[in-house]
Amino acid sequence: KTAASGPKAPRQGSPGQSGSAARGAPCAVSSRSPERCATGGIFVNFVLQALLADSAANMGTTSSSSIDVRITDRKSLIKELCLRRKDYECMQHAYKVEEIQPYDLANKKFSEVLQRTADRCPEICRGDENSLVFMEASILPIVTAFLFGGALIRCFEVCPLWFVVYYKTLDQIFAKIDMGFKSYYGPSLHLEYARTDWSPVHVAEAGIRIDRILIARVTNMHENKCTKVSYGYAYKSSGPLESQVDQLDREQHEPYECSFKFDTYKKGRSRAFWIHKDICRFHGDETRVAATQNITPVCVNDRIEIAVNLFNAMGLIDVNKVRWHPLEVFPLQSRECPIEQELFDWYDLDSFQSQSVERLQIPDFFAPQLVHHSTEYAGIDVAVSRTSLRAEAQGVVPQADRILGSRFEVLPRSSPIILPLKRVGLQHDRFTKIQLRQGDTIQLYISQGGKMT
Repeated sequence: KTAASGPKAPRQGSPGQSGSAARGAPCAVSSRSPERCATGGIFVNFVLQALLADSAANMGTTSSSSIDVRITDRKSLIKELCLRRKDYECMQHAYKVEEIQPYDLANKKFSEVLQRTADRCPEICRGDENSLVFMEASILPIVTAFLFGGALIRCFEVCPLWFVVYYKTLDQIFAKIDMGFKSYYGPSLHLEYARTDWSPVHVAEAGIRIDRILIARVTNMHENKCTKVSYGYAYKSSGPLESQVDQLDREQHEPYECSFKFDTYKKGRSRAFWIHKDICRFHGDETRVAATQNITPVCVNDRIEIAVNLFNAMGLIDVNKVRWHPLEVFPLQSRECPIEQELFDWYDLDSFQSQSVERLQIPDFFAPQLVHHSTEYAGIDVAVSRTSLRAEAQGVVPQADRILGSRFEVLPRSSPIILPLKRVGLQHDRFTKIQLRQGDTIQLYISQGGKMT
């Protein structure tokens, strides 16, 4: 159940880059190549190299240890750095109403009509260098909807002006989604920031997915409860036939539903969750990324990321048909990896190795950030290890990207963290950095072996 709109998992030994991403297609930023941004445009290198030093001096570090959630992603950082260098928003095409001259005609009625329509005269619609007439604020949203997808992402690569203006236009188009979230979940989930993100889809033909990312602070309203956030949506019609849909077929055109679940604990409590890495022989490269717990544990005052998918391999979502559903609250339950239901007897390495043909080892690869405590083994044809790890030292876990296919970072014990939520029912959704606090524990399961099919 990997997300149909998500990117293909990276190959072992080259995490975070494969397929079209390696050929220069729009891709999410890899932690190993900070000079590349998600647009892949020429101007991005110039922006980062020229302004990153200034940013460090004035804005502080861009590390996720900062609580300023506005600059935790590279696209928002590029926009802020561009605006710091020059006011590109003022360079966008606009109607210069101050240049309108009063009409003095003999026909007073005709003169009044001309005066009322003068503010939309093409002659007073002007912009600076690299700005074109279709980038006027009232026209650009229509153009953006027409270009939505790979063509739109290419527009971000033209120059800083285009990057800033198109990014601002996306904020305007998706403002309705942001306001709906606030009205439904304001008391329990305080929306702090919203941004637009895109990443590659590795299928037969290189595709792309675009999401509206909502970052909200978790309050104590539903402490020690499991919370469900959901919304309904529908895709845009591909033609005029939608209005001719028969009443009997209306049910199949009802919006789809997408939901997220998370457990809320008191502020400062250590969290525990599981991760499962499946490297059995009968699987392909798509399983090289470890699956994480679907229902994410969070603490009060942490930030959660909710990704509203707006464009994927299925098409474009109709923003006007995105409807948030009332918040649902459930009692807390223990969360264990589903593989625990198939295994019962666990042994140490020496006892299990004598009855297994697999080459086993203790996965103590993540020190000093993740300290190894214990490892047990179980299984018959497939050997499964269960390792207990504890977050101790601060910093990025260097081997996690290569071994688990995801980036991990340990933050101070008192620091709020940002936690991306996965859609219910998916093993993999968005491939993002996973943040931990000192004291958090991980149950790491690794499955290996099996026959070749």
